[in-house]
Amino acid sequence: MVGRFDLPAPLGTCYVAETEMIGLYEMLAGVRFVAEPDIASRTVSELTVDHDLIVADATANDGIRYGLTAEISTVVDYRLTQHWAKALQAAGFDGIRYWARHELAHEHACLALFESSGDNTVSVETPSDYRVSRTHRLTDRADLLDSLERHAGITVVAPPRTLGPL
Repeated sequence: MVGRFDLPAPLGTCYVAETEMIGLYEMLAGVRFVAEPDIASRTVSELTVDHDLIVADATANDGIRYGLTAEISTVVDYRLTQHWAKALQAAGFDGIRYWARHELAHEHACLALFESSGDNTVSVETPSDYRVSRTHRLTDRADLLDSLERHAGITVVAPPRTLGPL
């Protein structure tokens, strides 16, 4: 288990963000420069869930009564948050809403959704309540790339050219 709220197999965790920008901040996790080929390999998708979710809201002060602190969104030793995920899933929660570690305004949050491990998106062979309703190549979203540079100082750079044979 490597992610903040990862569950042990056969369960899994799907990490999503309430906005595209928050998803990008979390994906790029504090880098200053990102190579064009890396951006070219990325997409931004919208996930639709076709049932109501019961989600623990770690962004609300009501969590204090259960021992939650803001540390749940920032701690780098994930053993603590993975224990929270196991306890919440065992208590019947479908996930947890938490602040993005790399987005400081705290206007929108992230969600860690608990489900069986593996790909749970809908297909003809595997019906599911999880549907990717829209996908854009990141290279087609100049608005997002401009916002990354303007607000977070993350710059997309071309790879260096080779000098050719010497």
